[in-house]
Amino acid sequence: MAKLFRVGKQMTDAILTVLKYVRDTTGIEPSQEEIANALKSYFILNEIGNQIKFLRKHPLAQNQPETSSKDPFWKLNLMAGPPKNSLVRVGIFYEGMQVAIKTAQNFVKKSSGAEPSEDEIALSIKCNFILSEIKNQIDWQRQGSNQGNPTESKSG
Repeated sequence: MAKLFRVGKQMTDAILTVLKYVRDTTGIEPSQEEIANALKSYFILNEIGNQIKFLRKHPLAQNQPETSSKDPFWKLNLMAGPPKNSLVRVGIFYEGMQVAIKTAQNFVKKSSGAEPSEDEIALSIKCNFILSEIKNQIDWQRQGSNQGNPTESKSG
């Protein structure tokens, strides 16, 4: 049985932002595993570390205006069945995501000397550049998995 865990509101919002961004730009919603693998890549870890260093030096950049929209952030079509990432939408994740978040915390702690909070990681993930790079990493993973599956030869 898969282990599940819950993250805070900021991290849930950040991962939902990644889901939406990747779905909107590629047409395919990423799985938790794809996001976790992308977050563990050295390039993404390095960019998260750089963003956290920037946010620590410029605390005013962290204050993002709250949007007060009366429309729901997510619209669910219950006629089509449960969405692919229904657990994510309520802030529940598989163990791989927890490992990815902890990997990011350890990387930033090792490179900067101070362990970042989950909220700092969440804010950095929402950065447009990092969202774009996560999408690129997921695209790269998908291309690799498509090329890595050899097609069976047809014998005639």
